[in-house]
Amino acid sequence: MTIICLEGASAVGKTTTAKELSKISNTYIVPEVNLLFERPKDETKTWYLERQLDRWQIARDKQSEYDIVILDGDLFQPLSYNWSFDFKIFNQSLDFIYEFYRKEISKGRIKFPDKYFYLYTSHHKLIYRKENDKTRKRGNFEKHLEIIEPHKRYYEALNQIKPQFVHLMEANKIEENIKVIMDNLPFSTQNHISENVLDHIVEWLKKNKP
Repeated sequence: MTIICLEGASAVGKTTTAKELSKISNTYIVPEVNLLFERPKDETKTWYLERQLDRWQIARDKQSEYDIVILDGDLFQPLSYNWSFDFKIFNQSLDFIYEFYRKEISKGRIKFPDKYFYLYTSHHKLIYRKENDKTRKRGNFEKHLEIIEPHKRYYEALNQIKPQFVHLMEANKIEENIKVIMDNLPFSTQNHISENVLDHIVEWLKKNKP
């Protein structure tokens, strides 16, 4: 009935938290793009963005069958990620990303989730968890560490735009993560206008440097 998103740095515990939560509740998990789809050799400029539309469609399709649908990673990740690197790494400008999402929102092909849960912890703990997790390679982990602070600032700004939209939570133990999420779930699908949320966060991104 409700669609939430877990976000945070690599190795913070998003996927593990989602999996453990699904064991004790009627929950469906939509994995991140790189786990759901195989990247083509000749990747188009919009390929990754288009896969976020696919993830939203999966979430919507599963919404009637499950009490909770979890997006493991943000559908709008290209905004936060590219901004955190000051749009210097990927061949996508802020205007390009904004125009793509604005058009697809107007078509009803993507929306913001009902609520975000942003997990965070110290650099030391992230490195420790990465080194002791043999199940995933976590490519570009060091690069992800470089943007921890600006990435968190993005979600703090999102929370200012729409109060209580993002629940920031220190991720110490998986069972604690689950309790916080369950205690702070939105009661039902939230009636927010995704166009307004997008417009305001893009305006904030233009005014602020990472």
